[in-house]
Amino acid sequence: MSTPAAGTPRGQEITNTAVRDLAAAVLGLRAAARRAGGLDLDAASGALVLGLLEHGQRTIGYAQLQATFQADATDIHRLDPDTASTIDALAADPRPLAECSATVPPERFVPGMAVHRNTSEYLQAHLHISATEARRRLTGARLLIAPAPPAPNPAGEAADQVTAVRAPSFPVLAGAAADGSADVGTLAQLAGRLESMQPRIAARPDAAKLNFAIEESLAHEARTAAPRHSHKALADWGAFLTENGAPITDEEIRAKRGMVYRGFREGCDEFLLRCDPIDSETILAFGEAWTNPRSDRLPPASSSTSPAPAAPAAPAAPATTGVPAPDWALDPGADPALAPVSELDCGVPAGTTGASGTPGDMLRNRDPRTSPQLLLDAVLAALTGALTGSSPLQSGGMPVKIGVLIGYRALLGQCEDAGITAHGRPISAANIRRLACIGGILPALLGSEGEILDLGREVRSFTPAQRKAIALRDRGCVIPGCHRPASTSEAHHVKPWTEGGPTSVDNGACLCQHHHLMVHAGLITLKMINGIPYVIARAGQPRGDPERNLYWHPELRTAGYAPPLFAD
Repeated sequence: MSTPAAGTPRGQEITNTAVRDLAAAVLGLRAAARRAGGLDLDAASGALVLGLLEHGQRTIGYAQLQATFQADATDIHRLDPDTASTIDALAADPRPLAECSATVPPERFVPGMAVHRNTSEYLQAHLHISATEARRRLTGARLLIAPAPPAPNPAGEAADQVTAVRAPSFPVLAGAAADGSADVGTLAQLAGRLESMQPRIAARPDAAKLNFAIEESLAHEARTAAPRHSHKALADWGAFLTENGAPITDEEIRAKRGMVYRGFREGCDEFLLRCDPIDSETILAFGEAWTNPRSDRLPPASSSTSPAPAAPAAPAAPATTGVPAPDWALDPGADPALAPVSELDCGVPAGTTGASGTPGDMLRNRDPRTSPQLLLDAVLAALTGALTGSSPLQSGGMPVKIGVLIGYRALLGQCEDAGITAHGRPISAANIRRLACIGGILPALLGSEGEILDLGREVRSFTPAQRKAIALRDRGCVIPGCHRPASTSEAHHVKPWTEGGPTSVDNGACLCQHHHLMVHAGLITLKMINGIPYVIARAGQPRGDPERNLYWHPELRTAGYAPPLFAD
C-alpha cells in the first residue's frame, strides 16, 4: 500500500470537517434519544419515533458499509495501538471533535507484524462486535459498496487509461441499502447468499437478466416484508436454479445428509439435522400432525415433561431431582452416591392432567408444552417405540401422510416437471413416481371426474373434497407473508355465503385463523380472479396490484424463466 508523503495529507481538511459533522450528529442523536426516552409518548408518537430510529439505523448501517470498505482498503488492522486507542476514546466521547478541540490523529502503522491479522479482527477488538457481524459488514462492503471487477478482455487488448465507473456487484440491492428502504443487514446477507449462487446463474445464456430479476424480487421482499420472507424468496430462486441452472447432483445432496452432535449449550444437547426434500417433507408432516392447534391429539410426555409425582403427606427430606449420570460416564471407582445429576426439575404444573389424571390425557388447551417441545416428545416416542419393538400407535404415534402437487403428465412419465410439496419444496418427478409406486403418496387430481366440487348454495360448509381441492390449489394461507400451511388453515367464502356466495372451490380460499378473523373484520379484502384468491386491499396501506402469497408458490416467482431448450 502506498502511503501519502509526510506533511501532505490528502484531503485532510475535508476529512476533518466530515468527522466534525459526524461527531456533532452523534451527540445530537444521543440528546434526542434521551429526550424521547423521557417523554410519555402516545401510540402515534411512539410509532413515529420507532420509524425515525429505524431509518436512522439504516442510514448508519449503510454508512458503516462505506466506512468498512474504506477501512479495509487502507489496511486499518495495521494501525499503531496507541493511535487506535486514541481513536477509540474520540469515538466514545466525540465532544472534542465537535468542538474543534481535537482532530483526526495522523495515520501511523506498526512496523513489521501488525497487531491484528485482518480487518475483521480489528473490528471485533475495537468495535466490540461479533465475528459474524464483522463478516456481515465486510461482505456487505464488498458486494454492495465496492465496484464489481471489470469483465475479462478475451481479445487481450490494452485497457483504457480511464477506468469507467462501475456499479457494485448487486446494484439493485445496493440501491435499496443506499436509500434506506430496507434493512442493511438483511441486504448484506442476501448479497452474500446470492453471490454463492452465481456459478449456477452464469451457466445460463440469460444470466444478466435473471440476476436482475432475482435482485428485484429480493429487494421487494426486503422492503415490504420480514427478513425471513426475503430469504424464502432467495430459496425459491435457488430451487428454480437447481432444476434449471447447474443443478446439485443427487450425490452432492446425499453427501450432505446426516445428523451430527453440536455440543452441550445452555443446559441442552444440540444436534444438527440435514436431509433431502423427501425426508424433510416427512419430518414436517410428522411435526404438523402433533403440533396442529386444531387437533386434540397429543404425544405422550417424555421423561423431562412428565408430571411431577405427588408430594408426600408427611414432611420429608427434599428428594434429589434430575437424572444421575450413567455408570459409563463416571470415573472408575467413583462413589455412585456422589454422581452428578442434571439440574432439570422434571414435571409440569399441577392441574394439567385430564379427567383420568394420566399424563397422556393432558388437554391441549392446558398442556404447558410448546410446539417445539411437543414435536420433540413425538420424535422421542417414535424412537422409543422403535427401540422397544412396539408399534407407532402403542408409542403414541399416528399415521403421517405427505402431500405433493404434480401435473398428471409428469406423474405418468410424459415429462420431467418437478412437483411441489405441501411445504413449498421442489421434488423431482422421478422421486415422486418412485414414492407413488410404493404407496407413500396418494395421487389427487383437481376437478377429477366423480368428485362434486361445486355444490352451489345447497350446503354452506365445504365438503372434504372441496377442502382438499382448495388446499392443493392454495397450499397455505393466501395472505402474503403468512407461512401457515393448509393443514392448519380454514376454508373461507371469498364472497360471503350470506351475500349469495356459492360454496365452491372457485369461491373458497385457505386462511389461517388469525387472517380469517382479519378478513371478517374488514381489515383485508380478497377477490377471486380467474379462480385464484388475491388480496386486493389492506387497512392502512395504499391499494396496489392484487397480491398472492408467493411463499407457497415459488414457481410463480420464477415464472418466465423457463430453461432455454437450445443454447448457442
